[in-house]
Amino acid sequence: MDSVMTAGDFFRRNASTPLHRRFLAAGAVCALQTNCESILEAAEEAFLPVESSTRGTDFALRLWVDPQSSSRPPWPKPYVRGLDHLVFAGFDSDSSMLVDSSKRCVLGRFSTNMGSDREHWKAVIFPVLMSVVAASVGIVELHCSCVVNGNRGYLLAGPSRSGKSTLAMALVRSGLAFLSDDRTYCSRQGEKLSAWGIAASVKLRLEARGWFEELKKRTPTGVQNGESILRFEPALQFGRTRARCCQPECLIFLEQSEEPKFCMTRMSPREAAKVIDRELMAEPPRLVEQQWKVIERLIEIPCWRLQYGGDPVQVARRLTRQFRIGSQPSCRMPFVKYTERREETRSTAVVQCGSGRLDPIRRFIPTPFGINLQLMGKIVRVETNSRRVLDLTLQFFGSYRQVPQSEPEFRWRVVSEGEGFTGPGAPTSAFSDTDLNFVNMGQRSFLAADADTRLGIAFLDAEFAEARDARFISRPPLDLLFCMSTASLGLTSLSAACVALGGTGVLLLGEPNSGKTTASYVAAMQGMEFFADQVVFLEPASSGVRAWGDPFPAVFRPTTLEFFPDLRPQVHASSYGDLSFYYFDKSKLQRKRPRSVTPLCSVLLQRAAATSPRLLPLSAGELSRHLSASLLFRDGDRFRSQHAASVAALAKLPSYELSYGEDPAMAANIVRDLLLNHAREEDQ
Repeated sequence: MDSVMTAGDFFRRNASTPLHRRFLAAGAVCALQTNCESILEAAEEAFLPVESSTRGTDFALRLWVDPQSSSRPPWPKPYVRGLDHLVFAGFDSDSSMLVDSSKRCVLGRFSTNMGSDREHWKAVIFPVLMSVVAASVGIVELHCSCVVNGNRGYLLAGPSRSGKSTLAMALVRSGLAFLSDDRTYCSRQGEKLSAWGIAASVKLRLEARGWFEELKKRTPTGVQNGESILRFEPALQFGRTRARCCQPECLIFLEQSEEPKFCMTRMSPREAAKVIDRELMAEPPRLVEQQWKVIERLIEIPCWRLQYGGDPVQVARRLTRQFRIGSQPSCRMPFVKYTERREETRSTAVVQCGSGRLDPIRRFIPTPFGINLQLMGKIVRVETNSRRVLDLTLQFFGSYRQVPQSEPEFRWRVVSEGEGFTGPGAPTSAFSDTDLNFVNMGQRSFLAADADTRLGIAFLDAEFAEARDARFISRPPLDLLFCMSTASLGLTSLSAACVALGGTGVLLLGEPNSGKTTASYVAAMQGMEFFADQVVFLEPASSGVRAWGDPFPAVFRPTTLEFFPDLRPQVHASSYGDLSFYYFDKSKLQRKRPRSVTPLCSVLLQRAAATSPRLLPLSAGELSRHLSASLLFRDGDRFRSQHAASVAALAKLPSYELSYGEDPAMAANIVRDLLLNHAREEDQ
């Protein structure tokens, strides 16, 4: 049986995203590709059109909706994790995306129902996306609301429950336009500072019904952090326009008290920079430096601290009087002049910038436990935060040697959070594009690989960390991670089995259920080596091509046990979707130390196509077609010549079509004879 990862084009290499549009997202140009009209419509509502056709793209989105997915609302809270430049966001078990901040591209796969939920895109998915990509495109995401008078913006910043949204709505009722509720995005072009919002609905706590007559009869429309909330469109509820962009006029940091109060004091640029930076996510130094360019301009506008309490409507009236809203933006309050030179402010603040930030998505979590493994002649470094994961890695790749510290050709960073958040049998899906691949197992476990930087990352749940044997859990992540890395290691992954004798092997090709695994097992019981079951890894050689066997357990269909009941005590049951199958440890039918073999020929198995075995030559064209269809993944263009060379080398060798009945033992006998006849010819 083929690996579960190849069933039905597992990585969706043929997924079509024919719809193209460009948008201005918080000042950055976003190029969106998708196959879903609803996603385009949500983007049109959330972002602005790009006015200049000559302006370059700042980041790219490729979002594919799977027409066969079945997830339904209510949608869970998003799960976001990452390492280095790769960040994964899981929106449910069928909907997720991978962000590459270094290339500024986003790859996503979504269920049909989530793809159609435009409000969820505006309220959740697009804000999560912008939070992750912001720093890489020079945007600072402020935890603040924003209201607008003309083109002048007033930013209301503060932690959760500081009253930002409620005070913003009170200002909207007084005549201002609404720009953003909880997140405002600031960008800079030259000396021009701009603030942007996403056209999402406003959310307020239920207590807001006591402040606003318009909300008194509204019923709760959602729950957040266990608390009922109101969601509404301010333009419809209060009859005010929604602004999309503004030039910030002042920045007000809110400190709410339980007692009625109104006290505004001026903040120094240095103090304001410190507060702004503290609210940002941890980022690599180069991105922190980019963000500082925006912060530096932001703290040049007046910054205030407002300690307040009581009726937000009354507080809003005080603010409109203090700031002469409706006339020139001159502040009535005593102007406090700060004599800090910009250079002095920068040199002090930028040293501290980024140093005290939180890392909620764990991008900078240490992975101190590491080893170098020689896998198929290539050095792969495995790093993890868990000794248990390291032990399981050694168990999974037990036949491969550890090597001294040296420069690895690929690096895996595997994190176990130990929370046990994905149970057995959780749905598994994947997506790929050029050099990026990712796999989610449920909503909160995932693997991702970047072929360009030769980095693989994984966040794994307790099922893997607590496994007795890493080879036989229901979703073995290490085989997927290895297969996602092989192209960068100079290997071509072919969905095939292989039977070997000495240094020579016969490759077995065929559709699922053609008998490749079972025929290989029968041949091994007759004295051959069960060299590969699911994947053969091809490597260019002076002789043309060499083949490496996979390090994974063999996978049998349940019907196999009807032919070989003696296997029953040796197999481990598992499943993938609607498929049930069994794992079998084939290492006892292999050499102790892995090595490569020279392919003798390729045999295409055609099960139930003849009552008696029939071996016929296969044309070079037919072989090339089957080999191309058997490539495990669609890798980036950089690997096209590499794969073509391996396929061309195999096409020069003899190839056959083997038709036989239902019993794979018929095919095994033919394969055995091919190897034995070749061995006799070599001896002569």
